[in-house]
Amino acid sequence: MVESVHHAAAAVVDHQGNLVAHLGDPGFVTYSRSSLKPFQALAGVRRGFPERFGLNEQHLALVCASHSGEESHIATARAILAAIGARPEDLQCGVHIPLYIRPEEPPIPPKSQFSALHNNCSGKHSGMLALARILNAPLDQYLSLASPVQQAIRETVMEMLSLSPDQIRIGTDGCSAPNYAVSLAALAWGYARLAQAANPCLGASPAGAEGARIVAAMIHYPEMVSGTGRLDLALAQASAGTLFTKAGGEAVECACVPAHGWGIAVKVGDGGARAVGPLMVGILRELGLLPNESVGGLNGFASPTLYNHRGIAIGTARYTGRLIRN
Repeated sequence: MVESVHHAAAAVVDHQGNLVAHLGDPGFVTYSRSSLKPFQALAGVRRGFPERFGLNEQHLALVCASHSGEESHIATARAILAAIGARPEDLQCGVHIPLYIRPEEPPIPPKSQFSALHNNCSGKHSGMLALARILNAPLDQYLSLASPVQQAIRETVMEMLSLSPDQIRIGTDGCSAPNYAVSLAALAWGYARLAQAANPCLGASPAGAEGARIVAAMIHYPEMVSGTGRLDLALAQASAGTLFTKAGGEAVECACVPAHGWGIAVKVGDGGARAVGPLMVGILRELGLLPNESVGGLNGFASPTLYNHRGIAIGTARYTGRLIRN
């Protein structure tokens, strides 16, 4: 029997802004949360922070990441801060327990063992500090809406999503950075424009060569974008580098598909994270974007087994929607 139902919406949009397919209401407005990170990074890449500070694709992938706080993530965040002459103490993202704990470590170590470097958004905040350096803005004010850093990011977001100031709502993300509520269709169009930038056959994209660099970094270093056992890494591996996905808080998830020039944005209405895997895998399969041989490796995300406290399998979750093609 069906015990619980998660209602969701999705938009699949091409690089010209046309709705390719949808589930539920593609105009549903939600905070973009961490799915905004490629566009936040784009504001800095356009102003040349990778060149100025000698940062490579791996560093750039972490700037776009919601990482798991693994050792490689912490080392890369430290390297970015060192390159720009900043300290971990300059990060204003707060501290939380890493999203991945090695098997040999205690299952729930004390939060006091960690720093802001372990926050899944420390790469994004390091990128914002780099942009502050470029703009000669005070490091301690980089999260202020009045800061040149956030003004540059907001302009980039509005351009990439084709929105005017009155079409976005401003809120505060879990990491304390400003965040914007937009429609799923607008968010998907932004990802489609990143896809266009990475595909020369589709013509010039507003994202430009800088957008193509971001797409390349996220596709080439998916382990930096998320981490061990995470959906985004599993989808990158299953799709053999033909797309990337980006998670956001409260069950937002986006995808960039360069071969088709498509962007995809999904939202689970109740914020239930357990529904994101079945939803995104199901939609990508419907669109023919995952090869058959990838099914086995994604089954744990597409139809996760639910266990009780004794480790007994008691049920599964699955995607039961169907896209409407436009």
